[in-house]
Amino acid sequence: MNNRWIRFINMAVINFILLFACLALAAYYGITSRSAGVAVIAIVLLVLCVILNVTVFLIRKHYRVRRAKTLSVYADGTETPVPGAVSDMQLPVVFLAEDGSFIWANDLFREIFPDSIAMNSELRTLYSMKFLGKLDNSRLDLSGDVEFCGRQFKMLTNVARAEKKGPEAFMIIMYFVENTELLALKKVYDDERTVVAEIAVDSYDEIFQASGEAVVNEISVELAKIFDRWIGESGAVLKKLVRDRYLLICDDKALADFERNKFTVLDMAKRISVGNRIQVTLSIGVGAHGKDAAENYGLAAKALDLALSRGGDQAVVRKDGRDAYYGGSNVDVESINRVKARVMAASLKNEISKSSVVLIMGHRQADMDSVGAALLAYRACMFAGVENAYIVLNESNPSIDAFYRKLTANKEYSGVIIDTSYALNLIDDNMLTIVVDTGRPGLTECPKLLEYSGRVAVIDHHRRASDYIKTTVLDYTETYASSTGELLVEMLRHMAPDADIPLIEAEAVYAGILVDTKNFTFKTGSRTFEVAAFLRSRGVDTVSVRQYFQPDMELYSAVSRITSEAYLRDDRVAIARCPDGLKNQKLASAMAADRLLDIAGVDASFVLSTAADGISISGRSWGEINVQVILEKLGGGGHITSAGAMLAGTGMDTAEQNCATRWIHISTTDRDREWFE
Repeated sequence: MNNRWIRFINMAVINFILLFACLALAAYYGITSRSAGVAVIAIVLLVLCVILNVTVFLIRKHYRVRRAKTLSVYADGTETPVPGAVSDMQLPVVFLAEDGSFIWANDLFREIFPDSIAMNSELRTLYSMKFLGKLDNSRLDLSGDVEFCGRQFKMLTNVARAEKKGPEAFMIIMYFVENTELLALKKVYDDERTVVAEIAVDSYDEIFQASGEAVVNEISVELAKIFDRWIGESGAVLKKLVRDRYLLICDDKALADFERNKFTVLDMAKRISVGNRIQVTLSIGVGAHGKDAAENYGLAAKALDLALSRGGDQAVVRKDGRDAYYGGSNVDVESINRVKARVMAASLKNEISKSSVVLIMGHRQADMDSVGAALLAYRACMFAGVENAYIVLNESNPSIDAFYRKLTANKEYSGVIIDTSYALNLIDDNMLTIVVDTGRPGLTECPKLLEYSGRVAVIDHHRRASDYIKTTVLDYTETYASSTGELLVEMLRHMAPDADIPLIEAEAVYAGILVDTKNFTFKTGSRTFEVAAFLRSRGVDTVSVRQYFQPDMELYSAVSRITSEAYLRDDRVAIARCPDGLKNQKLASAMAADRLLDIAGVDASFVLSTAADGISISGRSWGEINVQVILEKLGGGGHITSAGAMLAGTGMDTAEQNCATRWIHISTTDRDREWFE
C-alpha cells in the first residue's frame, strides 16, 4: 500500500475545522436548547478529531520507519541495498525528506539535543544552509563540518532515491562522526606552534652618530624594559643578538595576541626619550607556520628585509605564503652610511659586464624620475663597456612629452629607445634586465621580460608592496632616497668617479628629483642636495629644467577647476574629480593633488581621474596621514606623502566611495586608527 499521501495531510487545518464545528454546534445548542442531538453530534466530532489525529500519527510513524528500513539506493539504475540495521549503527544518523521534513533518527542522534524542538530547529537550519536547491546536482559534495549544542561533528551525507518505485523523490541520509576532542587537540597544537621573529632598531647608526654612545646605551636599557612589558606573560623568549638586533621566540597564541593588538611595541619604542635627537623606531619580521624552526627563522629574516625596505617602523608577519603589515607611519630617516651604495655599484657593474644584452625599463606611464633613472642605468652600461643596452619605453605621455621630444632628437640615443615587441626579440640566455623606479612586476613597461630574463636587477626608492619582484640578482631599494635618480647618481660616482654624465641625462635626473620632492619640499635630505649640487656642476640649468613641467592653458585651467570643486572629509582630507573629456587627466590629477595641500588644514588629498582600464587615484599628504598604506589597500602603493592606485573595472562613484571611507590614519601618536571602518 502506498502511504505517500499521508505526508500531505495538514492536521492543523483539519483540527481547526472540526473544533470550529464542535464549538458552533455547542453554541447553537446552548442558545436554542431545543434538542440533545446537536450536543451528541458535537461530542462525536470531538472524538472523531482525537481518533483521526492518533491514526495519522501512527501511520506517519509507521511510514517513516518503513522508509528507513526498506531503503534501497539506486545509482545509475543499479540497486545497492544499505547493509546492516540502520538503527543499530554506532554513529548518530538522521533521515530527512527532500523538502527537509524529518523522517527518522536513531537514539544516538537524539541524545545530542536537549529536546525535539531544539533538534528540529537545528535540522531546519542545516537543511536550508546545506541542501536547499542542491539535491539535483550529484557532483556537489554536501558533507562538511557542523556544530550541535557546542559539540563538533564531521557530517557525511548520502542523497538517495527514497523508494524502488514511484515518482522521483530524494531522501537525505546524514551520518555524524564527533570530532570535538580532535579539534580541541588541533587548537592546542596550533596555539603551541613555534614562531620566530627578528627585531631591528631602525637608524641605529644615525642615532649613535647624532647622540653618542651614552644615549644609545640608555636606549638599550629602555628597550629591554619595553620588551618585558610587551611580552608580559605570553611565554615568549627574547634575546639580544647584536647591538641593534633581537631574536624573539614565541608560540602561535602569543603571535595572535601581538597581531590583535597591532604590535603595540612599535608605539612604545617611539616614546623613548633619553636625550636622543632621532626618534627610536623598530622593524619586526615574523616567520610562522613553517615546517620547522629553521624555516620560520628564514621567513622572519625575509619579512624583516621587507619591513626595512618599506621604510621601517613596522612589523611584517609572513605565514602561509602571505604577508600581513602592521604600522609603517614613520617618515624615512636618511642613511649616513654610503657603504651600501658602493657595494651595490660594484655588484651592478659586475652583472652588467657579464651580460650580452641589457634591457632597462621603468614603470608604465613613465615620469621624469623613471626616465632619468633609466638613462643613468644606460650610462652605467656604457661605463661597464657594454654598448648593447636599450631602454624599453613604449610611448610618451604628457608628463614627459617636452623632454621626450628633446631626447629622441638627440642622435646619441637613436635606436636606444625601443618598444616591447622589439625588446622581446632581443631576449637571450645571457641577458640582464634592469628595473628602475618600481619594484612591482605588473607596473613595468613589459612584465613578460621578467618572465624570460634569467637575471633581474631592481633599483627603486618606493616602499615595497606585497607583490614585489622577488627573484633578483641585485635589489637596491632605499626608501629614504628622494628619487631613484638620486640612488643611481651615487652608484655612478662609485662606478666611474672621473667619468662625466651628459647634460641631457643630468637634466632628466634633476627634473625627476624636482617632481618627486615637489621642488625640494618632501623627502629631501643632505644627500639629495649633494646630488643636486653634483648635477648643477654638470651644467644643469634650473630654469630650463622647469620648462619641462610648464602646463598649457587648458591643463592649467583644468587644475584650477579641479581644486575649486574639491570637498573636505573630516575637515582634513580633500577629495576631487577630474572633469570628463580632459586630455591629460593623470597629469592634471597629480598637479591638483599637490595644489590641494596648499589649503590650510588639509593634511591629505586624493584626486580621481578616468583611465583606459579603470579609475586612477593620486594621493598626497604632509606625512601625518599615510597615503601609501591607504592606497595600498586599493591595490596601489608609493610613499607616505605621495602614492597612487589604479582601480580596474570600477566606476567613478564606487572609486570615490572607496577612497572616502577606507583611509587609515597613521601618525606617530595614534597608529592604525581607522576613521570610518
